[in-house]
Amino acid sequence: MLQHRTQIWHETLRNHPRGLVVNTAAILGATLIVGHTHSRWFWLWVVISLGVSAVRYGIYVYCCHSIKQYSTQAIPRHQFILLHLSILSAAINWMIVAWIGIPEFQAKDKFAILIIISALAGGATGTLASLKITGKIYIALLIIPASLRMLLMDDTSLSVLAILGFIFAWVMMSSHQNNFRLLERSLHLARSNEDLISQLSVKNTEICNINSELEQTVEDRTKQLQYLANHDPLTSLLNRRGLAEQAYRPPAVLHHQLFLFIDLDRFKHINDGLGHDWGDLLLQAVAQRLTELVDELATECGAWHHSVCRWGGDEFAIHFICEAIPVNDIHPACHYLQVMLSQPYQINGRQLHIGASIGVFEKCAEKLTDIAEAVSCADMAASEAKRLGRGRIVFYSEVLADIQRRRLALSIALANAHKDGSLKLFFQPIVAAASTEVVALEALLRWTCAEIGPVSPDEFIPLAEESDHIINIGKWVLQQACSAAKTWQDTNDDHIAPKVAVNTSIRQLIQASFADEVQVILKNTGLAADHLVIEVTESVFDEQNMQQALISLLALHEMGVEIHLDDFGTGYSSLSRLHEFPMDAIKIDKSFVMSADEKSLAVVEGALLIAKKFGLKVIAEGVETAQQREKLLALGVDELQGYFFGKPTKLATLSVTETSVPKLTRNA
Repeated sequence: MLQHRTQIWHETLRNHPRGLVVNTAAILGATLIVGHTHSRWFWLWVVISLGVSAVRYGIYVYCCHSIKQYSTQAIPRHQFILLHLSILSAAINWMIVAWIGIPEFQAKDKFAILIIISALAGGATGTLASLKITGKIYIALLIIPASLRMLLMDDTSLSVLAILGFIFAWVMMSSHQNNFRLLERSLHLARSNEDLISQLSVKNTEICNINSELEQTVEDRTKQLQYLANHDPLTSLLNRRGLAEQAYRPPAVLHHQLFLFIDLDRFKHINDGLGHDWGDLLLQAVAQRLTELVDELATECGAWHHSVCRWGGDEFAIHFICEAIPVNDIHPACHYLQVMLSQPYQINGRQLHIGASIGVFEKCAEKLTDIAEAVSCADMAASEAKRLGRGRIVFYSEVLADIQRRRLALSIALANAHKDGSLKLFFQPIVAAASTEVVALEALLRWTCAEIGPVSPDEFIPLAEESDHIINIGKWVLQQACSAAKTWQDTNDDHIAPKVAVNTSIRQLIQASFADEVQVILKNTGLAADHLVIEVTESVFDEQNMQQALISLLALHEMGVEIHLDDFGTGYSSLSRLHEFPMDAIKIDKSFVMSADEKSLAVVEGALLIAKKFGLKVIAEGVETAQQREKLLALGVDELQGYFFGKPTKLATLSVTETSVPKLTRNA
């Protein structure tokens, strides 16, 4: 604070001579212009004003004489008061000449004095910028009394000038305030620069000291850098580079190599739920336990070499080189490792649970296997373990490699499937249980890959969802289905055409623009919103996606689109969430219908009870026999779907007969 006041004081003294020169010049100018009046009071004013200027100069010299000592102590209060009073006295002199002279002077003299006063006020916004209060008082004394004097005179022109003077005074004082703030910021920046230079100077000194000691620490630093390059900083395990470049001397003949790739299960839930700090602590605990377990297994199997690596994220790789490992011992050892890793972890008083999916690659060879290739194979097996449901142990095989290559080829082909004509829509009827009248047709997607041939939806739909190709494919399906439904309407003017039901992926629902896209498609195809049914699975109740999915479904429902919950009873626990979502119907999964045992029927009855309480329709899938239809009808199911009423068919047109049973005209 003392430094800031000192800088303001220095800035005030630096600008003071400029203001003093301008003020003296203004006095002499006024003398030349108005001196012809020969008014004694005016000449007295000139003498007093020049005397005030001389006193101001003397005060300035006095203040400058002792300025060097103000950097370490406060500015003497009397110097501060003297300088400010001398500045204000000059303003009072001009106030006096304006107050007395405006009524007395001729018109040109009046305007000359006003111009001089205005110029002094304008200049004060800069020369007195360092004086926050005194500067504004100086400007006010120059302009406001003169404006008030003109306002009191019975002269319209002078009254207008007076009003302009008040406005000018306000503008000048505002400008002065802005200049003061700008000056403060400039001084602050200058102090910051000085601090930065000082810090840089200190840093330079430190660097010089470090450089002087560098020769003594080069060897230690090199070892440390090498360690950091080959080890994970969080867990202290080997990293990828360390695993590939580790230095060891293998035996003359390598009989057996074993690579394990471990992918932690449910780690993301802990990382997202408790935060990355907890996730880091858990990874450290896993690394410590894994190291102990691998050391134990290496001792039991007599391994020549073993290493543990944090491959990245929540993934770990293990490498064993043994003289021989009985095949029957590998799976029990991996299972033991998995079980021990899944034991609870006590961290900061909290018990955390995770699991592990393990991929295994083993090879008997006389030469070391390429580490990257071997870990890639084990990683492929671990990915398959994850895909199969986590918590599994999968051994690499060529069959698995073929499956992965097929999945890759399908994933690449799916990128353009919605544009290359390889996708087709088939439709399966949904009928009213009592009348068997077709009330809707479900659009079912079929794909014939150019490279592989027909591919089951159970295979390509999950691939499309994993790669996000489902977004474009889903949009294509919706477009085609709505166009088909509009065609049914146009060709059945005398009857109510059935609705079209479209399965929708959770990946589509969580897109913020999904509801708008549906609305655009309905508008472009001309299909009414109440003729579209969006079928969703119980994945909409997943906490991770529920909020955005609910927003999309509410928007669709508000448009008039029906929302059906597909595969009811097979996914998430949906009962607690069902009332929160805008559902119109639930579709009981076909597994409960086709089983037809007591437990399955209990699920159907329970679903019916819940649905009726919520005011929802119930649709049963997988109806293949008349007995199933009669049983479901007796239970109170509203609508039915299955091979008994029709298989998925590629439709060209839809016609309705008098019996209300639709005839579907198939494409050749």
